[in-house]
Amino acid sequence: MRRSAPTTRRRLLGALATGVAGALAGCSAASPLAADDGSTPTDTPTPDRGAFAGDGTPVPVEERDSLGEWGYPSTICEAEIQPDIGIRAIVDPAYGADWADADVAKKYRMGFEVGDGLTADSFVIGVASDDGTQARAYPLSVVWWHEIVNDTLDRPLLVTFCPICQSGMVAERRVGGTETTFGVTGQLWQPPQIYAESAKTEGRVFGASATDGEAEARNSGNLVLYDELTGSYWSQFLARAICGEREGDRLTIVPSTVATWGEWRADHPETDVLLPPPASTVM
Repeated sequence: MRRSAPTTRRRLLGALATGVAGALAGCSAASPLAADDGSTPTDTPTPDRGAFAGDGTPVPVEERDSLGEWGYPSTICEAEIQPDIGIRAIVDPAYGADWADADVAKKYRMGFEVGDGLTADSFVIGVASDDGTQARAYPLSVVWWHEIVNDTLDRPLLVTFCPICQSGMVAERRVGGTETTFGVTGQLWQPPQIYAESAKTEGRVFGASATDGEAEARNSGNLVLYDELTGSYWSQFLARAICGEREGDRLTIVPSTVATWGEWRADHPETDVLLPPPASTVM
């Protein structure tokens, strides 16, 4: 258990990102980047305070030419993957009908932030196959710790949760049409407010809380994923690549539900539920 370091990291960077939220709220829509609807703004970009270097220095508009540079920190594409922060994606998930016979560590069963493990009132992210014959539940008490679950249902599946932002995103686990595995970079990045609001409005991201269920997704220091196929960096909040070979690409969103375990199981009696490590294997 290496919780102290990532907890400190999340709180400090979350507070830091929140401190510039007001500045990002004024981010101009007249960006040299294509807008989320695919159009290209024609207005002349005006200076704003939406992008900062790692030392807090504003990056001039004329020097920003990638999506990553329009968020905070604007140097995200120069940041290296941090493999030892203690947040490890699940890559070989295991399942059961419940947790009755599972070896479950205390950290997944109790705690102010992660809820009460898996009781009828515990919150899960639920996903069903398109034909309705398969259903699976991902307890937020587990995803809170690991942030990424690489899975396969009726398609390669990616289930993600960012505790700082209370944001969930479920998508197909494919990059450029090819199945791949996603990991945690150990970096945080705050999207420009205009892109974050678009992601919420279009349903690419949803709010969730391990203790309260549905919640408001907060545009703060957000989980940055990477794919093993190309090494590109992806914003969890935007479900979009912000650095690397696939920059600008979007993941294909898969419908999901935030519900209590009792509600989800009542609606899907044959559902499986994710078992936490050691049953499930992490990176």
